[in-house]
Amino acid sequence: MSAKPDQVARARIAWGEAMPPEVLALAQACKAQTSRAVARRLGYSDAVISHVLAKKYPGDVAKVFVTIRGSLMGETVDCPELGELRRDQCLRNQAKPFSSNNSASARLFHACKTCLNRQQKDAA
Repeated sequence: MSAKPDQVARARIAWGEAMPPEVLALAQACKAQTSRAVARRLGYSDAVISHVLAKKYPGDVAKVFVTIRGSLMGETVDCPELGELRRDQCLRNQAKPFSSNNSASARLFHACKTCLNRQQKDAA
């Protein structure tokens, strides 16, 4: 039976002394669970998690870090429609398309467009 790889040590080697706290939180979560379970929780693929830990992710690392801060580090924002919520939930709400099925969803969609917490970029 092979030993489970130490995700924290692997991340420290890749990132060195400048390892951001988000990467440490991600590595610790992967060590405690599995990277697949953490990936599912964050809404990313296992490959994205592996690449972030290895400092080789070619995508939007800042967006991944926002998700990590919300889901794994407990960062919250004050939503004008929903009150206090986790940062990763805020980001997911920003990405949702308009829906007229529910008045609360429609209000949230419009509030997200001008919110100070907005990070989602609109398609031009």
